[in-house]
Amino acid sequence: MRLGLHPLHGLAFALGASAVLAFPELPDPLWTAGLLVLSLPLVWRFRSRLLASAMPAVLIGLLLATVTAQQRLAERLPAALQGQDLELSGSVIGLPQQTGRALRFDLRTEPDERGLPSHLRLSWYEQAPPLSPGDCLALVVRLKRPRGLSNPAGFDFERHALAANIGATGYVVSAARPAAPCPGGERVDALRSAIAEGIDQTLPAGRIRATVKALAIGDTRELGEPDWDLFRATGTSHLIAISGLHVGLAAAIGAGAIWLLYWFWPALGLRLPRPQAMALGALLSASAYAALAGFSLPTQRTLITMLALLAGVLTRRELGWWTRYALAPVGVLLIDPLAPLSAGFWLSFGAVAWLILAFSGRWRAQSRWRLWLLPQLGLSLALLPLGLAFFQQASLAAPLVNLIAVPFVTLVVIPVLLAALLLWPWAWLSQGLLHLAAWLLGGFDLLLVTAAQWPAARWALPAPDLLAWALALLGTLWLLAPRGWPGRVLGAFGLLPLLLPVRASPDPGSWTLTVLDVGQGQSVLVRTAEHALLIDTGPGFPEGGDLGDRVLVPSLVQQGVTRLDRLIISHNDLDHSGGTASLRRRMPVAAVAASLPDKIPDAELCVAGERWQWDGVEFAILHPPDTLPYLGNESSCVIRVAGAGASALIPGDIGEVIEARLVREQANLLDVDLLLAGHHGSAGSSSAEFLSAVSPLWVVYSAGSRNRFGFPRPEVVERVAAVGAVQWNTADLGAIGFDFVPGRAPVVREQRMVARRWWQEPLAPALP
Repeated sequence: MRLGLHPLHGLAFALGASAVLAFPELPDPLWTAGLLVLSLPLVWRFRSRLLASAMPAVLIGLLLATVTAQQRLAERLPAALQGQDLELSGSVIGLPQQTGRALRFDLRTEPDERGLPSHLRLSWYEQAPPLSPGDCLALVVRLKRPRGLSNPAGFDFERHALAANIGATGYVVSAARPAAPCPGGERVDALRSAIAEGIDQTLPAGRIRATVKALAIGDTRELGEPDWDLFRATGTSHLIAISGLHVGLAAAIGAGAIWLLYWFWPALGLRLPRPQAMALGALLSASAYAALAGFSLPTQRTLITMLALLAGVLTRRELGWWTRYALAPVGVLLIDPLAPLSAGFWLSFGAVAWLILAFSGRWRAQSRWRLWLLPQLGLSLALLPLGLAFFQQASLAAPLVNLIAVPFVTLVVIPVLLAALLLWPWAWLSQGLLHLAAWLLGGFDLLLVTAAQWPAARWALPAPDLLAWALALLGTLWLLAPRGWPGRVLGAFGLLPLLLPVRASPDPGSWTLTVLDVGQGQSVLVRTAEHALLIDTGPGFPEGGDLGDRVLVPSLVQQGVTRLDRLIISHNDLDHSGGTASLRRRMPVAAVAASLPDKIPDAELCVAGERWQWDGVEFAILHPPDTLPYLGNESSCVIRVAGAGASALIPGDIGEVIEARLVREQANLLDVDLLLAGHHGSAGSSSAEFLSAVSPLWVVYSAGSRNRFGFPRPEVVERVAAVGAVQWNTADLGAIGFDFVPGRAPVVREQRMVARRWWQEPLAPALP
């Protein structure tokens, strides 16, 4: 017997829920509901037409996602409470993470009349006490709405925060009372914390121990950015955090245990048939393992998918593979209609769809080695368009590495770790198994380190547009079609726009300048027809990490830059030089100059008087002279760029003293059209005399949203307004780009305008 639900209905529902991602602003749910009502007579009229009957499913999915999105946005911190000192209480959820001098943790609060969100992400900087999951806290905190960087590519924190239902971020000002365990608090997370401490006491610190914790309980706190870079380069990130394969293995163990129980005690079949009992055992063991992983979003999706796949067994009904598959996203979306905000949603269901195609009969007659080889290679190819769309990078080493890594980790390492968890009360047994798992992972780690050294391991490509993505998807399906499908090799042509994108460059004489959104820092890209210059690399953070490979590389690649002809670090402050090392690891740089070259490998001194020309565009360094000792901000490299369309000045963090010197000695070179405000809009820069000499038409501030310095300072904004310049701030508009073409008015690109999405914070009022 088959259910009346056609797989197309479930997929149509998922399509409707996913369609909400494409809107710059949320559609009015009343309009969607009206269209749904109008579609019902059409369904009745054409009820025999499958596509007509799927239309309401699309609209229901869109309506559900829209209403949920409105609710999530309404639960964010009220704008009036931003920056205020607020007293609140709540309980710690998840595993707190010590990062440098900051302790980061999530807090669940109780609703009150102020409208505080129920889920906060906080940092505790000064004398933070040790925290455990479930601890009750009474705190004074300072909060703001989730706010991320907005660039041509890179991590979108606002999207991530909405998917995780984080209503505010902030930091602890003071504690009203010491932390204490909450009655009946987060018991599962407390158990995970205890297991993590036990692993720390058993194994030496390092990537192996961090990987053991990630695979055993989904604890990735000890993995640093270099570790994740290694996993991305080898295509094994999906293995490190607890994945569907690992949960599936736990389910298989549970089903096997029930099978053995029925083998020893056949009479149990009189009470409950063995297939249904094995399905329940699989779900129970998978749920237990998912709980140890903290019920992360990927494990939740895996459990729901597993329930859908076992639905036929549990209900004793015959369900086709595609019907089961269609039930899985429906179940996920009914629980979380905004699940498509997560890349994992697309990658998970993309992988499952491919595996159904692969194992539903296509390769049944193949040899064993083909059954092992072809699904892995096909999976890497099938997920390539999605990987590039979300991460702007691919690894040519991934298919080969995963041929060994997937069966090794899943079938060898994970069973050892599961046994260690089951035997946790017997310390000598569990510790021995942990040492065995660490020894096994030593070979796995060596494989990754070796593979990551292959030049093609990291292949950066721009995220495809909708047309390239659609052609790649069709090409992939054509390539992976069943044997006998005509002209399968022609599917490779569909991948060409994805793998060989057209990299648009300015025409000779034209040039572009993009002030990237790096928060409280600076990074400026200048492109000519054949060359690229990057000035500064954005901030690094004292607690670890930087924006070099997380923001700069994806944004440069998205704009068609695969190598830099020159990198200039204006001065050595962390907000201007922090991303240098990680950027150079990921992207070739032909030459580096800096005002303090001793701190940067292979760098030369940038000296006033140096000039060069690229493709009809002239560059000049105006400061510092070679006789000036390094004075921090005042030694910033000052760069002037001039083409047929316009000119620009990037003065770094110089203050009024150096500005006055430039006015005295090089006033003829200061008159430009575009000025990047000195020192992010500090009151000690952009003096009236300097602004008068520069007489800019446009001024851009590179500053962080709600930064603690109050940049740009109001007096600077007033001084700039007095010279009649138009002002922009990256904190409000994201990355700001200028296209200069001879004989034409410049084109200005404001990232939060050109790529507006409804989950982003509303645009701030324009500067004067």
